[in-house]
Amino acid sequence: MNWSTRRLIGSHALAALGMSIPWPALLVLVERETSSALVVGLAAAARLAPYVALSWLSGRLADRRERAFIVRLSLVTRITALFGCAVALHFGSWTWALAAATAAIVAGTPAYPALAAGIPSLAGQAREQATRLLVTVEVASFVVGPAVGGLLLDRLPIAAIALCSALTVAVGAVLFIGIALPSPVSGELESVAEVACEPSSVAAVLRTNPAARQALWTVVALNVITSAIGLLLLDLTGDTWQTGASGFGLLTAALGAGGLAAPLLAPLAARLTMPRTIGAISLAVIVVLGIPGFANGGGVVTIMALAAMGALAVEGESLATSVIQMSVAEDCRASVLGLADSAMIGAAMIASVVAPVAGSMFGPVGATVALAVFAVVAAAVAAQFTSDRSRASRSKQSARGSSQ
Repeated sequence: MNWSTRRLIGSHALAALGMSIPWPALLVLVERETSSALVVGLAAAARLAPYVALSWLSGRLADRRERAFIVRLSLVTRITALFGCAVALHFGSWTWALAAATAAIVAGTPAYPALAAGIPSLAGQAREQATRLLVTVEVASFVVGPAVGGLLLDRLPIAAIALCSALTVAVGAVLFIGIALPSPVSGELESVAEVACEPSSVAAVLRTNPAARQALWTVVALNVITSAIGLLLLDLTGDTWQTGASGFGLLTAALGAGGLAAPLLAPLAARLTMPRTIGAISLAVIVVLGIPGFANGGGVVTIMALAAMGALAVEGESLATSVIQMSVAEDCRASVLGLADSAMIGAAMIASVVAPVAGSMFGPVGATVALAVFAVVAAAVAAQFTSDRSRASRSKQSARGSSQ
């Protein structure tokens, strides 16, 4: 992997981490000032909602302008917004601080689609390795950033936490200096892709490119499964296994640590497909459910199953990103990646709402059984996309043969 690619990934890691750091402090402040669970919930949703609403649109922007310029503009805007958040916190205004932190998230939405779309031309032969690392740091930032912010809560003034986040993004911006990600070339494909953009129409790509549809379905399914199991663990540890908060914290950490360890699966990557990845995660869900119980000798197995689930989820998202990179034309690649970003975070938000309701209606065990059934069905659906693609490929080959 070349030095420019390493700097790009390091820059995104710091920027994504930095803009997530202030959120624990913001939620604590909102709860203290309002004493309203509804307002706290809305404040927490403000961190994810911009991705759902804007990532697809941001991706289209990255298909029409120089991608490096878009990333630089995103970095500068995030730094400015986070400095504004620090100032608002210094003067005790949680409303302006929340608005500024949300503005930083909005400014960050174009970065990932632009970077993921530009990596093939920057990384060359190391595209798959670079994509895996980029997806890992993107996914990890959603957990690691708030974790860092939580550790700083009792150690720094609340305004200083936001200042630290701005400085972290600023270091990321320095790392990005000199990196070139040129504007996409219309209709140019970097591999044997089945469908080119028609004219930069995402709808046309999804209609005619089964590989892209399979990738979108995969990231949606993976985020539903991992988000739901993360919340169902709260009920399983509290009501079924009787391990309380300590057990929940340990198992949640195992799920997150597994995601960080995803690059270790690189030797197995050649054997993994998107349906196999979802199928393996469904097996992990069944293992979590089928063991004797975390408190009755099944702790090690549970931890290993959840760590594997986290690693497989990140590897599956990396694989889906690689498929989009190589099967979608250059001039609408970022648009499809942006749509995938919106879809997977939207799926995680919906699962976060549905899982606790299902747990209260059917019990944590019943809800986990339903999740395992969904995972198995999702794997079968993903495999059907591959089957469709194979038939389409055979039809094309027959057409070529008859024309000759």
